Amino acid sequence: MKKFTLLLLAIFFLSDFSQLRAQRSAIGFYGTATEYIGDLGAINSNGVWRHNYTLYKFKSFKPGGAISLQQYLNPSFNLVEMLSYNRLQHRAAAGARGVYANFLALNLMLKYKFNNGYFFKEDAAIAPFVIGGIGATRINSRQFVNGAEGAKISDGVTKANLAIGAGLFFRFNDAFGIEASSIFQRPFDDSWDGLVRGGNDIYLQHNLGLIFSLKKPVDTDKDGVPDKKDKCPDTPPGVTVDSKGCPVDTDGDGVADHIDKCPQQPGLPELAGCPDTDKDGVADIDDKCPAVPGLAKFAGCPDSDNDGVEDSKDNCPNTPAGTPVDANGCPLDADGDKVPDNLDKCPNTPAGTVVDANGCPVDRDKDGVPNDVDKCPDTPGPATNNGCPEIKEETKKRLNFATRGIYFQTGKAVIKRESFSKLDEIVSIINEYPDYNLRLGGHTDSVGSTVSNQILSQARVDAVKSYLVTKGVSEERLQAKGFGESMPIAPNKTAVGRAQNRRVEMELYLK
Repeated sequence: MKKFTLLLLAIFFLSDFSQLRAQRSAIGFYGTATEYIGDLGAINSNGVWRHNYTLYKFKSFKPGGAISLQQYLNPSFNLVEMLSYNRLQHRAAAGARGVYANFLALNLMLKYKFNNGYFFKEDAAIAPFVIGGIGATRINSRQFVNGAEGAKISDGVTKANLAIGAGLFFRFNDAFGIEASSIFQRPFDDSWDGLVRGGNDIYLQHNLGLIFSLKKPVDTDKDGVPDKKDKCPDTPPGVTVDSKGCPVDTDGDGVADHIDKCPQQPGLPELAGCPDTDKDGVADIDDKCPAVPGLAKFAGCPDSDNDGVEDSKDNCPNTPAGTPVDANGCPLDADGDKVPDNLDKCPNTPAGTVVDANGCPVDRDKDGVPNDVDKCPDTPGPATNNGCPEIKEETKKRLNFATRGIYFQTGKAVIKRESFSKLDEIVSIINEYPDYNLRLGGHTDSVGSTVSNQILSQARVDAVKSYLVTKGVSEERLQAKGFGESMPIAPNKTAVGRAQNRRVEMELYLK
């Protein structure tokens, strides 16, 4: 057995290790704890020996350490060389026979990683694995009785070793992580614990350590994806890439986002990845009229009459071909009345004048006063009265006579019945002059307080207004205001004067 172990170590150090060293990709440093699995204190009630173990109890904790080298072989496997120094102390019960041992083990193992793209992603943050292999262990052991070390059992004996275990790798980034594992170490020796019972004794090695990458993966284009995974190894600097190392193409139009002016919309390569809805050769992002074919010089907008002014700015989009136009695309119009010079029969119309189809001022009532200055555009009247009919002297007399016949109950705003015929006369006058409004003023004598007279005058003039409205006069044509005793037309000292002051005045005026 000793010759076998020496042969294994010689092959490992002289050939394989020297070649694998050049391929290593990570180094690990561990703290270890060891538990005993063997014959001591393992006899059962039938007198049959069995291995004794109390896993994860750590009754007699003895710290150790380990170092590993790991080489990436492929997504599923790493080759691992681990050198570990472990210490173990075991005693089944107080006063019972025990063992104290230390082990210097060198193992060559294969690690199967579940983060291989089949179970988990290769860059998974938590990656489980199983590990196993062979190696050699140098053993030193002594009896451990009554809390003290006793006679030697094994004094530097080297044995072949079988290792198998499992663990978890916690990735922080591509350069650093933490690994936790438990590995059963089985030296081919049944005597190192002082008892020989026909089965090799085992110890369980628990590892917790830091793993450091020794060499960063080659990444020629510095995009964060190693060349071995990079399908686009020549990506320009600063470009966002996908998991395969290729520039991201969000909309899948074949134009990478970093050169795609419209990365969220599928488009055309010749338009920098932007769509062209109206197929006029101007990308929608630059096309002010994306739904209508147009011209590049007008940012994709049309010029229907081909007068050199795009439709959106053309106030006359159907100008006959060859007609000279202004900046608005309309035929030249010297007086600005919207009638082209070639059709304008009044080419010097003042600015702002409303004109007819011939370019002449509109005068609906044909009274010689254009509508835009005619306050009564539908009723003929002289220019001296703003185009409105003048109120006849006879009408003024009728209105004045009618107003003098309006009476109210004493101290009240109730119109007396004998006044109704006069009010009806006023209605007739108002209807004769539809372009005029009527202003009504209410007045009282000085009997009573100023406040009460003001209220009474407003109530009376409102009563007259209401009567006129009931007779069909539009309320909008009536303006009623009470003045109380503030505007007398005669002295209030006499009954005659007070009677004259109690009145309703009316005046027709233009709207």
